[in-house]
Amino acid sequence: MKCLGGIVLLAALTLVGLAGCARRVGMEASTGGLPDHTRAAILEERARQWEAYQGLLRISAEGAKGSLRRVRAMVVAAPPDMLRIEVLSPFGQSVGLLLFTRDEASLWIPSEKAIYTAGRAETLIRHLLGIPIPMETFIHSIAGVVPRKYLQRLREQPTGSGWQARSQDPTEPWMTTWEFGSNPFSLQQIRLTGESGSITVDYDPPVDLARGTPDRLVFASTGWKLEVKVDQIQIVKEVQSGTFQVSYPSGLRRIDLDREGWKGTGL
Repeated sequence: MKCLGGIVLLAALTLVGLAGCARRVGMEASTGGLPDHTRAAILEERARQWEAYQGLLRISAEGAKGSLRRVRAMVVAAPPDMLRIEVLSPFGQSVGLLLFTRDEASLWIPSEKAIYTAGRAETLIRHLLGIPIPMETFIHSIAGVVPRKYLQRLREQPTGSGWQARSQDPTEPWMTTWEFGSNPFSLQQIRLTGESGSITVDYDPPVDLARGTPDRLVFASTGWKLEVKVDQIQIVKEVQSGTFQVSYPSGLRRIDLDREGWKGTGL
């Protein structure tokens, strides 16, 4: 009887131990698989590393202004608000140059001998494609980065398969939500929500935040979609001088989109 009692006690302790292990495993999975400070360190390090980058993209879009066939583009970015996109023909010739700086957004189309300008990048993109996408979101999304300005005010919560974080800059009219996977710690989706609607950015596949780079992104909202295929992307230690300062040919027509409507034929 003493032996039987010992066996029963041992079995009970084993079941309790297994139950405790199951709870701990479940808790780890529901909070992203990594401790809070480790996830925060990965996000901070990624934002630090990707302070500037360059790459080769393939971009296509559908919006209120029609559709943009898939085009190849060379990109150089210095977040949060400096971006150069040079659109290439199938033969590698430049057919358009999008330039976004702190002071102005411009689009030069050599075939039209025209340059379109606006005070904000969002204005130019809206006229070109009918897509009101925040440029800072676009720049950081291509690199799979959570901007540093959000990292100190992230509101976190576990989800069934990973981790969700939210933040809002007081100067912006939208709330940003990031959806993360747990194994590995990866970026799955970004969602911007405001009074005028919402925009989602889906990563296919999710981006391993410790060592990976995006492959395919889809930006979408009601009435439009923009797809970006990342063929090449790499960190740049220092952007070459003159990258965001272009000397345009003389004799170009200058169209200020803050005052006039879009009159171009597109890229």
